[in-house]
Amino acid sequence: MKRTFTSSVAGPRARGREFGLAHAAEIGRTIASYRALFARTAGHDLDLDGPGAEALAAIRGWAPDLAEEIEGIAEGAGLPVEQVAAINARTEILATLTPAAKGECSAVVLLADDGSAPVAVQTWDWYSGMAPNWLVWTIPHGDGRVTRTVTEYGVVGKIGANGAGIGVLFTILHHERDGRGIGVPVHVVARRVLDDAADINDALTMIASAAVSASTSLTVVASSDDGSAAITAELHPGGPAWVRPDADGVLIHTNHFLTQPAALGDTEPRAFPDTLVRYDILQRGLRRRTAGPAAAKPATEQALAVMANHLGGGGAVCCHPDPRASDRDAEYATLATVVLDTATGGVTAIPGGPCTR
Repeated sequence: MKRTFTSSVAGPRARGREFGLAHAAEIGRTIASYRALFARTAGHDLDLDGPGAEALAAIRGWAPDLAEEIEGIAEGAGLPVEQVAAINARTEILATLTPAAKGECSAVVLLADDGSAPVAVQTWDWYSGMAPNWLVWTIPHGDGRVTRTVTEYGVVGKIGANGAGIGVLFTILHHERDGRGIGVPVHVVARRVLDDAADINDALTMIASAAVSASTSLTVVASSDDGSAAITAELHPGGPAWVRPDADGVLIHTNHFLTQPAALGDTEPRAFPDTLVRYDILQRGLRRRTAGPAAAKPATEQALAVMANHLGGGGAVCCHPDPRASDRDAEYATLATVVLDTATGGVTAIPGGPCTR
């Protein structure tokens, strides 16, 4: 299965049209996957036209180039633009439904004091039936900028890095204020940061300007000749809030809020406490990353070794579907393990969990 695509045109609508023409079947499959997920969550079929149109309006108001790109994708794939906009707002649509979807993903950043590039790694955990629906998309812009993102077919962005030394890791959150309408989709926020941020302060200012209706953490990682930095934006209605690395340069995020007062409205730990277990496993494992034999390993390999942890079954850092489940497609799995190289703008996506590296 081919997991990569590089755009050959720079304008947003033409780029989207090229992508849609090349991946019409895959985009259609992704839309069908989300239709099934929305129906399973809501208990009935969901008309995507209304939320899709609402999402497209929010995108056009905050990131007009990406609204054009979505329109181009729909044209190229021969699909209604509302359906393509709806999968870009899949987090926002899920936030309007009851019960809320489970959180997913674990993100790790390790910063060094010696001037070396930061380690930035995450697991992308989602429904195992959606395993065929992702790729690494390389997007050259007309002015020389380059965006690389791991995303789903038809969704403009998610995890990634750009040529300016900026990377973004991505984990979902849930807040009691989520789901009141469709705001700027968090996937669009991630992609605009990758397209337009020239430095970490650009990225954080951009993120703070988005009026969102669903919660997500965006961990921004930056490297340059002057060193490295990282900070997590906990996006939520009324936010964002910010999480800094600890004194050892370690920054971890799973699927619960780490800041106050946002944590007071956090709905994740009660429904899905595995986020707390994963956070603790990563925190303890990475604290020991420079002790004993592990000190000889490269830092990225240290992070991956800690993340290849199966404690907790379907809620583990490295998770696999239960082979006994009647519907394995509805089980959680680590669909990809993503490593960012912010020094070069590189993105490596390994199909499956850290244990498969």
